Amino acid sequence: MSNQGIAPGKVRITHAQAYKDALISNEISKSPEVAYRAAVNGWNLAVRSLRGWPRTKLPLEQRQKIIKLTESDFPTEFLVDLDRLIFCLTNPDPLAEDGRAKALRPATLQQYRRQIIRFASELVHAGVPVKKIDSVAVLLTPEMAERGLRQMLTRTENKVTKMISEVAALLRNLARITGQCDATQKQLTKIAARVAAQPQRGMTAKNRTRLRVLQNDKAMLRLLGLPERLYKNPPAGKANAYTKALAREDAVAIAILLACPIRIKNLAGIHLEQHIQRPGDGRAYLVLIEDDLKSERPIEFELPKDVLRMIDRHLASRCPHMCPAGTPWLFPRRDGTSPMVPSQLSARIKQRVFKATGLAVNSHLFRHIAVMNWLDAYPGAYEVARRLLGHSDVSHTINLYSGLEVKSATRTFADLMEAKKGRRK
Repeated sequence: MSNQGIAPGKVRITHAQAYKDALISNEISKSPEVAYRAAVNGWNLAVRSLRGWPRTKLPLEQRQKIIKLTESDFPTEFLVDLDRLIFCLTNPDPLAEDGRAKALRPATLQQYRRQIIRFASELVHAGVPVKKIDSVAVLLTPEMAERGLRQMLTRTENKVTKMISEVAALLRNLARITGQCDATQKQLTKIAARVAAQPQRGMTAKNRTRLRVLQNDKAMLRLLGLPERLYKNPPAGKANAYTKALAREDAVAIAILLACPIRIKNLAGIHLEQHIQRPGDGRAYLVLIEDDLKSERPIEFELPKDVLRMIDRHLASRCPHMCPAGTPWLFPRRDGTSPMVPSQLSARIKQRVFKATGLAVNSHLFRHIAVMNWLDAYPGAYEVARRLLGHSDVSHTINLYSGLEVKSATRTFADLMEAKKGRRK
């Protein structure tokens, strides 16, 4: 822009687009799109950060193609019918024919609503006028179901994904719940069977690779010792009261995950009075009830004394840097009104572990680590692993973790053979 004699105050989006064209035509960069977006983002950062910089913000189109329409794009009749359906699933009638005896969990209902809106949006992209989608039943006709699913398959090069399989299964289930005719139910059942995803066999290759690194004793010790090191010695540099409290909060989160392999949603939602119970003898338990857990099976862990001391020291020193006094959540939002968003806490944990240890460990991997260590010590002891994770069925635990105990099992077998050789001598 300077070479063109254009002052910063006169820069507009047309100049930015001309810069992009120059990058492409002159082959200035191997990745002109990346260079262009970096330049525009840098400009907009200057708008926000630099005093005296022109206030003109340059628009940058999203790279992600928007598929799902907003709810307001659909007819009111459809939204009213959808609300009625969600209400019925929230307040089931156990005496009704094919009725559910128990209400679905709020998270499940939210997922259903998202998937229904997403599928309705796919139909619109497939050419169905949005005004024709005036009820949930419209989505449940075999013709519409196939049309919407084929539209979804065009985005995946005709490869069945977990989302496509879940949407097809949801349409099948909704046809039964809403009392569609037998012919419709049978046809949707056939469609769902055609796009049924194969059940996952064992752990993903990425998680196995990450766990393989942690089978090294030195790497595992780096992770196990991280909470205490992080709590006592927060990262140096621009450390102030807030950043130190933030490090202690992360240390507490990691310490709990190492001792209690719970899901990140349950970790983020720990309530100091509801979930941490102290019987009065110096011990403390992390107690999760049916409503807290995906499997709807209660589970509790006795908190190790070092973890409990860390929690108590953090609670005594976190105010006012992390939250107001009297906040009942262990991991609160900064205004103390509610618990932290699970995804935010998860991202912090992953980043903190990587910076401190170089290990790629996300919040869910702590559950895998717990089972890996257990099966390494006790090969084949899947029932205890099931209880540790709160799974409903031991077959699910075996399917997910079969093979993790191979190292320990082969070592035990080698010791057995060596012992037999010794007896032969």
